[in-house]
Amino acid sequence: MDNLLEMMAVFGLPVLKQGEKQVETLSGFLIEVERVGLYKLIHLGDVIAPFDDLEEMCDFIKEHS
Repeated sequence: MDNLLEMMAVFGLPVLKQGEKQVETLSGFLIEVERVGLYKLIHLGDVIAPFDDLEEMCDFIKEHS
């Protein structure tokens, strides 16, 4: 989870809420930690994709926010 939060900070993605295995962004994205190194990206209830690359996922969120 720490790696995720650090990468989000690098990309300037503010966290709205943080749970044990979930992070919600101000732009309506929900990131679920599936397991170490695998993240499920959800937007407004729709699953976007699984990501295993934090930089790629944060770049996607930034582009679509």
